[in-house]
Amino acid sequence: MKYQIRVHPGLEDDLKHLAKKDPACYERVKKKIRIIAENPGIGKPLRNILRGLFRIHIGHFVMIYEFNEETGVITLVKFAHHDQAYT
Repeated sequence: MKYQIRVHPGLEDDLKHLAKKDPACYERVKKKIRIIAENPGIGKPLRNILRGLFRIHIGHFVMIYEFNEETGVITLVKFAHHDQAYT
């Protein structure tokens, strides 16, 4: 099953900026988003305050997302450098 991808409004601006600033990294992000869309369980589940979210590494960066199997929607929440992803 392929899930529908939604992007959190704050993340949408960050991805547009990334596409202009670093097109190669943006392409890696798009490729990883396609992988998540096909298999959202590939990410590592987060704990504590971030329970219910998943993460996947893209180089030194982390994509944090949530997915709802009932509705078939994956929401991309945050994309940031590993040092700042969990703040």
